[in-house]
Amino acid sequence: MDASLELKIKAVNNSIQSFEEAESYLNNSELFKSLLSDFELTSINLLHRLTQLSEIPFSQGNEKVKKWRDQLANITYCEVGFSLSGRSDDILACYNAMITSVLIKLEYPILFQIEKGIEWINSYQNTQRNLPNNWKGKGILKYGGCMKSTPCFIGVVKSMEALSTFKSKQQNQSVRIAQKLESGLQYILEHKVYQRKSSNQTITKDITKLTYPFTYKTNIVEILRLIRDNNLLDDPRVDDVKSLLYKKKRGSSWVANSFYRPKFWVDFDKPKQKSEWIDLEIRNTMHNN
Repeated sequence: MDASLELKIKAVNNSIQSFEEAESYLNNSELFKSLLSDFELTSINLLHRLTQLSEIPFSQGNEKVKKWRDQLANITYCEVGFSLSGRSDDILACYNAMITSVLIKLEYPILFQIEKGIEWINSYQNTQRNLPNNWKGKGILKYGGCMKSTPCFIGVVKSMEALSTFKSKQQNQSVRIAQKLESGLQYILEHKVYQRKSSNQTITKDITKLTYPFTYKTNIVEILRLIRDNNLLDDPRVDDVKSLLYKKKRGSSWVANSFYRPKFWVDFDKPKQKSEWIDLEIRNTMHNN
Protein backbone atom coordinates (compact mmCIF):
# COMPACT_ATOMS: atom_id res chain seq x y z
CA MET A 1 0.00 0.00 0.00
CA ASP A 2 1.32 3.40 -0.97
CA ALA A 3 2.10 5.71 1.96
CA SER A 4 -0.36 8.36 0.74
CA LEU A 5 -3.16 5.79 0.85
CA GLU A 6 -2.14 4.93 4.42
CA LEU A 7 -2.31 8.65 5.12
CA LYS A 8 -5.78 8.89 3.58
CA ILE A 9 -7.06 6.09 5.80
CA LYS A 10 -5.58 7.67 8.92
CA ALA A 11 -6.94 11.09 8.00
CA VAL A 12 -10.43 9.67 7.47
CA ASN A 13 -10.18 8.09 10.93
CA ASN A 14 -8.88 11.39 12.38
CA SER A 15 -5.71 9.76 13.68
CA ILE A 16 -3.63 12.26 11.69
CA GLN A 17 -4.77 15.88 11.86
CA SER A 18 -1.86 18.07 10.75
CA PHE A 19 0.69 18.48 7.98
CA GLU A 20 3.50 17.84 10.47
CA GLU A 21 2.04 14.42 11.25
CA ALA A 22 1.37 13.73 7.57
CA GLU A 23 4.70 14.88 6.15
CA SER A 24 6.57 11.60 6.60
CA TYR A 25 3.80 9.73 4.75
CA LEU A 26 3.91 12.23 1.89
CA ASN A 27 7.70 11.98 1.69
CA ASN A 28 7.53 8.18 1.51
CA SER A 29 4.75 8.06 -1.09
CA GLU A 30 5.67 7.07 -4.62
CA LEU A 31 2.31 8.39 -5.80
CA PHE A 32 2.92 11.77 -4.21
CA LYS A 33 6.37 11.92 -5.79
CA SER A 34 4.78 11.22 -9.19
CA LEU A 35 2.22 13.96 -8.61
CA LEU A 36 5.04 16.41 -7.86
CA SER A 37 6.78 15.63 -11.16
CA ASP A 38 7.04 18.54 -13.58
CA PHE A 39 4.57 19.08 -16.44
CA GLU A 40 3.49 21.80 -18.84
CA LEU A 41 1.99 24.48 -16.60
CA THR A 42 -1.15 25.47 -18.50
CA SER A 43 -4.36 26.25 -16.66
CA ILE A 44 -6.06 22.99 -17.62
CA ASN A 45 -3.01 20.90 -16.72
CA LEU A 46 -2.66 22.68 -13.38
CA LEU A 47 -6.33 22.11 -12.65
CA HIS A 48 -6.07 18.39 -13.37
CA ARG A 49 -2.91 17.90 -11.31
CA LEU A 50 -4.19 19.95 -8.38
CA THR A 51 -7.51 18.12 -8.48
CA GLN A 52 -5.56 14.92 -7.97
CA LEU A 53 -3.39 16.41 -5.24
CA SER A 54 -6.46 17.71 -3.40
CA GLU A 55 -7.51 14.08 -2.82
CA ILE A 56 -4.37 13.45 -0.75
CA PRO A 57 -4.77 14.82 2.78
CA PHE A 58 -2.50 17.71 3.79
CA SER A 59 -0.85 17.94 0.37
CA GLN A 60 -1.52 21.68 0.53
CA GLY A 61 1.30 21.94 3.08
CA ASN A 62 3.86 21.10 0.41
CA GLU A 63 5.62 24.17 -1.04
CA LYS A 64 5.43 22.98 -4.65
CA VAL A 65 1.70 22.33 -4.31
CA LYS A 66 1.22 25.83 -2.87
CA LYS A 67 3.15 27.33 -5.78
CA TRP A 68 1.03 25.46 -8.36
CA ARG A 69 -2.17 26.36 -6.49
CA ASP A 70 -1.30 30.06 -6.49
CA GLN A 71 -0.31 29.90 -10.15
CA LEU A 72 -3.65 28.34 -11.08
CA ALA A 73 -5.49 31.12 -9.28
CA ASN A 74 -3.34 33.81 -10.87
CA ILE A 75 -3.94 32.70 -14.44
CA THR A 76 -7.64 31.83 -14.12
CA TYR A 77 -9.11 34.53 -11.86
CA CYS A 78 -11.10 37.08 -13.84
CA GLU A 79 -12.79 39.38 -11.25
CA VAL A 80 -16.19 37.67 -11.47
CA GLY A 81 -15.02 34.07 -11.17
CA PHE A 82 -12.56 31.72 -12.85
CA SER A 83 -12.01 30.66 -16.46
CA LEU A 84 -9.29 28.65 -18.13
CA SER A 85 -8.24 31.68 -20.18
CA GLY A 86 -8.45 34.17 -17.32
CA ARG A 87 -11.10 36.15 -19.22
CA SER A 88 -14.60 36.57 -17.85
CA ASP A 89 -16.09 36.16 -21.32
CA ASP A 90 -14.81 32.56 -21.32
CA ILE A 91 -16.30 31.41 -18.01
CA LEU A 92 -17.84 27.94 -18.19
CA ALA A 93 -19.91 26.59 -15.29
CA CYS A 94 -17.94 23.37 -14.87
CA TYR A 95 -14.46 24.93 -14.86
CA ASN A 96 -15.39 27.89 -12.67
CA ALA A 97 -16.72 25.39 -10.15
CA MET A 98 -13.81 22.96 -10.41
CA ILE A 99 -11.20 25.71 -9.96
CA THR A 100 -13.13 27.18 -7.04
CA SER A 101 -13.41 23.75 -5.39
CA VAL A 102 -9.75 22.87 -5.72
CA LEU A 103 -8.64 26.26 -4.37
CA ILE A 104 -10.87 25.78 -1.32
CA LYS A 105 -9.59 22.25 -0.71
CA LEU A 106 -5.96 23.35 -1.04
CA GLU A 107 -6.55 26.31 1.31
CA TYR A 108 -5.87 29.14 -1.12
CA PRO A 109 -5.52 32.18 1.15
CA ILE A 110 -7.10 34.92 -1.00
CA LEU A 111 -10.67 34.36 0.10
CA PHE A 112 -12.33 37.14 -1.89
CA GLN A 113 -11.31 35.45 -5.16
CA ILE A 114 -12.88 32.17 -4.02
CA GLU A 115 -15.99 34.10 -3.00
CA LYS A 116 -16.23 35.50 -6.55
CA GLY A 117 -16.32 31.94 -7.92
CA ILE A 118 -19.03 31.08 -5.42
CA GLU A 119 -20.96 34.26 -6.22
CA TRP A 120 -20.92 33.41 -9.92
CA ILE A 121 -22.57 30.08 -9.11
CA ASN A 122 -25.14 31.73 -6.87
CA SER A 123 -25.99 34.33 -9.49
CA TYR A 124 -25.85 32.41 -12.75
CA GLN A 125 -25.91 28.62 -12.32
CA ASN A 126 -29.43 27.42 -13.05
CA THR A 127 -30.64 24.43 -11.04
CA GLN A 128 -34.05 24.08 -12.68
CA ARG A 129 -35.27 23.73 -16.23
CA ASN A 130 -36.67 26.51 -18.40
CA LEU A 131 -34.99 29.39 -16.60
CA PRO A 132 -33.37 32.25 -18.51
CA ASN A 133 -29.61 32.35 -18.94
CA ASN A 134 -28.61 35.55 -17.15
CA TRP A 135 -24.90 35.22 -17.92
CA LYS A 136 -23.95 36.98 -21.14
CA GLY A 137 -20.39 35.69 -21.55
CA LYS A 138 -19.76 34.33 -25.02
CA GLY A 139 -18.00 31.15 -23.87
CA ILE A 140 -21.15 29.55 -22.53
CA LEU A 141 -23.00 30.36 -25.75
CA LYS A 142 -20.12 28.99 -27.84
CA TYR A 143 -20.05 25.61 -26.13
CA GLY A 144 -23.75 25.08 -26.28
CA GLY A 145 -25.43 23.15 -23.52
CA CYS A 146 -24.21 24.91 -20.38
CA MET A 147 -27.22 27.17 -19.90
CA LYS A 148 -29.92 26.08 -22.30
CA SER A 149 -33.45 25.35 -21.09
CA THR A 150 -32.04 22.17 -19.54
CA PRO A 151 -28.88 23.15 -17.64
CA CYS A 152 -25.80 21.02 -18.19
CA PHE A 153 -25.88 18.25 -15.59
CA ILE A 154 -22.09 18.25 -15.20
CA GLY A 155 -22.16 21.99 -14.55
CA VAL A 156 -24.80 21.52 -11.85
CA VAL A 157 -22.83 18.71 -10.16
CA LYS A 158 -19.52 20.57 -10.20
CA SER A 159 -21.15 23.79 -9.01
CA MET A 160 -22.92 22.05 -6.13
CA GLU A 161 -19.62 20.42 -5.18
CA ALA A 162 -18.06 23.89 -4.98
CA LEU A 163 -20.91 25.24 -2.85
CA SER A 164 -20.84 22.18 -0.59
CA THR A 165 -17.08 22.42 -0.10
CA PHE A 166 -17.28 26.17 0.58
CA LYS A 167 -20.16 25.70 3.01
CA SER A 168 -18.24 23.03 4.95
CA LYS A 169 -15.38 25.47 5.57
CA GLN A 170 -17.48 28.44 6.71
CA GLN A 171 -18.58 29.09 10.27
CA ASN A 172 -21.12 31.73 9.27
CA GLN A 173 -23.50 29.94 6.94
CA SER A 174 -25.01 31.86 4.03
CA VAL A 175 -28.74 31.34 3.52
CA ARG A 176 -28.34 32.09 -0.18
CA ILE A 177 -25.66 29.43 -0.62
CA ALA A 178 -27.72 26.91 1.35
CA GLN A 179 -30.77 27.57 -0.83
CA LYS A 180 -28.85 27.27 -4.10
CA LEU A 181 -27.14 24.08 -2.88
CA GLU A 182 -30.45 22.56 -1.84
CA SER A 183 -31.98 23.42 -5.21
CA GLY A 184 -29.06 21.84 -7.06
CA LEU A 185 -29.09 18.70 -4.94
CA GLN A 186 -32.81 18.29 -5.59
CA TYR A 187 -32.16 18.65 -9.32
CA ILE A 188 -29.60 15.84 -9.09
CA LEU A 189 -31.95 13.65 -7.06
CA GLU A 190 -34.77 14.25 -9.53
CA HIS A 191 -32.50 12.50 -12.04
CA LYS A 192 -31.92 9.60 -9.63
CA VAL A 193 -28.28 10.72 -9.60
CA TYR A 194 -27.40 9.55 -13.11
CA GLN A 195 -30.50 9.05 -15.29
CA ARG A 196 -32.25 11.21 -17.85
CA LYS A 197 -35.68 12.34 -16.71
CA SER A 198 -37.24 11.32 -20.02
CA SER A 199 -35.98 7.72 -19.75
CA ASN A 200 -33.83 5.46 -17.60
CA GLN A 201 -30.85 6.05 -19.88
CA THR A 202 -27.64 7.43 -18.41
CA ILE A 203 -27.10 11.19 -18.69
CA THR A 204 -23.59 10.68 -20.12
CA LYS A 205 -21.75 7.58 -21.29
CA ASP A 206 -19.11 8.00 -18.57
CA ILE A 207 -21.29 8.73 -15.57
CA THR A 208 -21.47 5.10 -14.37
CA LYS A 209 -17.73 4.47 -14.73
CA LEU A 210 -15.85 3.95 -11.47
CA THR A 211 -12.90 6.31 -11.74
CA TYR A 212 -10.92 8.30 -9.17
CA PRO A 213 -9.89 11.11 -8.86
CA PHE A 214 -12.54 12.90 -10.87
CA THR A 215 -12.09 14.76 -14.15
CA TYR A 216 -14.71 17.15 -15.58
CA LYS A 217 -16.55 13.98 -16.63
CA THR A 218 -18.35 13.47 -13.35
CA ASN A 219 -19.37 9.98 -12.27
CA ILE A 220 -21.59 8.31 -9.70
CA VAL A 221 -18.80 8.03 -7.11
CA GLU A 222 -18.26 11.79 -7.09
CA ILE A 223 -21.98 12.50 -7.04
CA LEU A 224 -22.65 10.04 -4.22
CA ARG A 225 -19.87 11.67 -2.18
CA LEU A 226 -21.60 15.03 -2.67
CA ILE A 227 -24.91 13.50 -1.61
CA ARG A 228 -23.31 11.88 1.44
CA ASP A 229 -21.69 15.17 2.48
CA ASN A 230 -25.16 16.71 2.52
CA ASN A 231 -26.80 13.86 4.45
CA LEU A 232 -29.05 12.69 1.62
CA LEU A 233 -27.90 9.10 1.10
CA ASP A 234 -31.13 7.79 2.62
CA ASP A 235 -33.29 9.62 0.08
CA PRO A 236 -35.21 6.92 -1.87
CA ARG A 237 -34.17 8.53 -5.15
CA VAL A 238 -30.63 7.31 -4.41
CA ASP A 239 -31.71 3.65 -4.23
CA ASP A 240 -31.24 2.91 -7.95
CA VAL A 241 -27.66 4.14 -8.04
CA LYS A 242 -26.81 2.28 -4.82
CA SER A 243 -28.06 -0.93 -6.40
CA LEU A 244 -26.06 -0.22 -9.55
CA LEU A 245 -22.94 0.42 -7.49
CA TYR A 246 -23.24 -2.86 -5.61
CA LYS A 247 -23.76 -4.72 -8.87
CA LYS A 248 -20.42 -3.32 -9.99
CA LYS A 249 -18.63 -4.86 -7.03
CA ARG A 250 -16.17 -7.58 -8.01
CA GLY A 251 -15.96 -10.14 -5.22
CA SER A 252 -15.14 -8.29 -2.01
CA SER A 253 -14.08 -4.99 -3.59
CA TRP A 254 -14.65 -2.46 -6.36
CA VAL A 255 -12.38 -2.15 -9.38
CA ALA A 256 -11.60 1.06 -11.27
CA ASN A 257 -12.73 1.28 -14.88
CA SER A 258 -10.57 2.43 -17.75
CA PHE A 259 -11.24 5.97 -18.95
CA TYR A 260 -9.85 8.74 -21.08
CA ARG A 261 -6.99 10.30 -19.17
CA PRO A 262 -6.22 13.98 -19.53
CA LYS A 263 -2.69 15.00 -20.49
CA PHE A 264 -0.17 14.44 -17.66
CA TRP A 265 -2.71 12.45 -15.62
CA VAL A 266 -1.19 10.27 -12.87
CA ASP A 267 -2.94 6.97 -12.14
CA PHE A 268 -3.90 6.33 -8.53
CA ASP A 269 -4.98 2.76 -9.27
CA LYS A 270 -2.78 0.88 -11.72
CA PRO A 271 -4.49 -0.89 -14.64
CA LYS A 272 -5.16 -4.60 -14.09
CA GLN A 273 -4.19 -4.37 -10.42
CA LYS A 274 -6.18 -4.18 -7.21
CA SER A 275 -8.00 -0.84 -7.14
CA GLU A 276 -7.28 0.29 -3.58
CA TRP A 277 -8.12 3.98 -4.02
CA ILE A 278 -11.50 3.61 -5.72
CA ASP A 279 -12.44 0.83 -3.31
CA LEU A 280 -11.62 3.02 -0.30
CA GLU A 281 -13.49 5.99 -1.76
CA ILE A 282 -16.65 3.97 -2.32
CA ARG A 283 -16.46 2.36 1.12
CA ASN A 284 -15.97 5.77 2.77
CA THR A 285 -18.97 7.11 0.86
CA MET A 286 -21.27 4.19 1.54
CA HIS A 287 -20.16 3.33 5.05
CA ASN A 288 -23.65 3.77 6.52
CA ASN A 289 -25.38 1.84 3.74
